[in-house]
Amino acid sequence: MGKAVEKKRGSLPVYSQLAMIIKEDIATGRLQPGIRIPSESKLAKQYDVSLMTIRQAIGVLVEEGLVKRVHGSGTFVRRIEVGSTTFGLDGLHNVLTDTNGLQVRVLQTNVARAGGTEGGILELEAEAPVILVKRLIIHNSRPFCVQTAYLPFDPRAPVVESMLETTGLSDLFFSKKQHGYKKGTLRLLPTRMDGQEAELLQEEGDGAAFKLEYIYFDFKDKPCAYGWFIIPHEQMPLVSMVGVWNE
Repeated sequence: MGKAVEKKRGSLPVYSQLAMIIKEDIATGRLQPGIRIPSESKLAKQYDVSLMTIRQAIGVLVEEGLVKRVHGSGTFVRRIEVGSTTFGLDGLHNVLTDTNGLQVRVLQTNVARAGGTEGGILELEAEAPVILVKRLIIHNSRPFCVQTAYLPFDPRAPVVESMLETTGLSDLFFSKKQHGYKKGTLRLLPTRMDGQEAELLQEEGDGAAFKLEYIYFDFKDKPCAYGWFIIPHEQMPLVSMVGVWNE
């Protein structure tokens, strides 16, 4: 760090100039991620400014997430990291909570016999009765996704009632209320639509889609709902946070 700080009337505040100099040193690699930057006293002497000015400059860098103060150790350049990867549940939220634009077309509702996959996930005995629900979710007159749901056969269970209602779609993910389930897991998996799903969703081409799979558990920690949404890939993009982000 060797640039001089200008102390002229009308220029940027000195602490802002210092922050810019340090940012440039980070960007060009003169200050590598993970290393400790010089102490405040050394920086003050190097640039012939007060300790208060140095603290203001470092405060700017802390707020922008470029450096991190470690009590008793100093100030370090933050490492460039790949943060959490998320998928666009906000898009699903906007659709399922849009009472004006949302339509739900029930395709199938009946009592069936549990197959190997859903029976195993729901911890049911072989051929145990399950409630099977299939429906098409339409948003602003356009098909959005297809949902398939399996629930243990117990019409009195509150989760069954909420699942069968249209409002249960948004409650499943976004409500702060309890609807017979305590917790759940979501998995976003790549898949291809079958012929019926592609026809319902009016999709052509390779049939690429995402399968948003969910399992919900009751207050005894027993699986009480299993299902998935088939969503064309453009409706739910994956977003990965890369780099230095403010905490």
